[in-house]
Amino acid sequence: MFIAKFNSAIKYLLISLATLSVHQVHAGWQLEWIDDFDGNGVNWSNWTAQTQANYNNEVQCYTDDDSSSERNYDVSEGTLKIIARKKTLSCSTLGGQTKTWTSGRLNSKDKQEFLYGRIESRLRFLNLEGGTWPAFWMLENRIAEQPIAGDNDFVNWPNPGAGEIDVWEWFGNGPNSYITNFFNTSGCGSEVRYTYPNGPVDVTQWHTYAIEWNEDDISFYVDDTLVVSHNVSSCTQYKEPMFVLLNVAMGGNLGGAIDPNLTQAVLEIDYVAHCSTTSANDRFYCNDSVSTTNDDDGDGVNNNDDLCPDTPPGQSVDVNGCSVSQELNEAPEFSFIVTQQGVEGTIVEDEGGPVTITVEIFDENASDTHQVTWDVNQLVNPTVNGSSVAFNPTNMEIGNYTITATVTDNGTPNLSVTNSVTIRVATPPPPQLGTGGGGGLSYWVLLLISITLLLMRNRLTKTR
Repeated sequence: MFIAKFNSAIKYLLISLATLSVHQVHAGWQLEWIDDFDGNGVNWSNWTAQTQANYNNEVQCYTDDDSSSERNYDVSEGTLKIIARKKTLSCSTLGGQTKTWTSGRLNSKDKQEFLYGRIESRLRFLNLEGGTWPAFWMLENRIAEQPIAGDNDFVNWPNPGAGEIDVWEWFGNGPNSYITNFFNTSGCGSEVRYTYPNGPVDVTQWHTYAIEWNEDDISFYVDDTLVVSHNVSSCTQYKEPMFVLLNVAMGGNLGGAIDPNLTQAVLEIDYVAHCSTTSANDRFYCNDSVSTTNDDDGDGVNNNDDLCPDTPPGQSVDVNGCSVSQELNEAPEFSFIVTQQGVEGTIVEDEGGPVTITVEIFDENASDTHQVTWDVNQLVNPTVNGSSVAFNPTNMEIGNYTITATVTDNGTPNLSVTNSVTIRVATPPPPQLGTGGGGGLSYWVLLLISITLLLMRNRLTKTR
């Protein structure tokens, strides 16, 4: 009996010590670096667009475009949007390979690298369709990937110096959970999946994903929830600086089949930050503006979970933070109106004067405003003006031309819809005798008969 109690006491003590070693706490976090995307473009002193990445038979061409109408990086209203767009092209950075999507992949190699501490990002993914593969992850800094500085960065993945940690990785074809994982040659760590409490919709809401990393342990968090801790004290990797990656991959071996109706997918990032332990505060996050008690509109729903962030004071709300009078955002719809000299129709005359194409937008959310982006590469000298585009078909060859527009609303989350219209440029038909129905043709026949009779009468008169 005494031995049993003694063994139980020893077992309890060992469990307690193990718990202390895994969950040993510190006072707080001191911010060391943050990119909060408050500018109007990507801060290239922090990031490199990894345009030469080509893995897993994925179908996207990564670009460095953060300024055109078809940009893959949009920094606006305090967030970075990495936008994957459906578009077939010859990818110049991959030797002219044909790709069917464009997208973005940023890494902080040689610019912002970290050894231990907490690395976190507040982000959300706005699409639930299959075939998407967004990720927030890290690589050891000696990997032989762009940019190549020649500073001993010649190691192939996932050898020592080129190991990988996936902080947050989500598949549209497996939407109920996200993945944390390790890739290395040292047998360290393992894949652990976190199941979203509310299902796939959780990925569209703001969450803070993080790792807390020291020489002995790597722990993964979503908001205040500890997902898993791994003991890496005996691991020969993850003892040197690592850099951050953010990207949206499409299809391939891992992304899987892409929803045929999907034309755009957006990963939105509020910030990325690194911090170190400190006894000077008791913060849970690198960014002290993020807290589980943040509730800007005072409706009792945390900002991270609030789908209606501007609820008027005093209103009752549901679990999403929306009052009875507030609607969840719905995607807009639109149609095209094609006119030439005031006449509507998708067949236009090459010499018939300027043509205007206008989108007519319908939105269940009446207060939404909309941004229209156009793909008018097939037109000659088009003029884009917001929700309309104008061109003159005079110098265009006879044939069909496809024009595509994408309408994006300002709701939460932003929703987009893309449609196309095909216009035929034709030569006008030759003039007709009459306008149909027999009226015009009868006139000409009667006129011919009258002239013939008159000539016959004149001839008879002369004969007499």
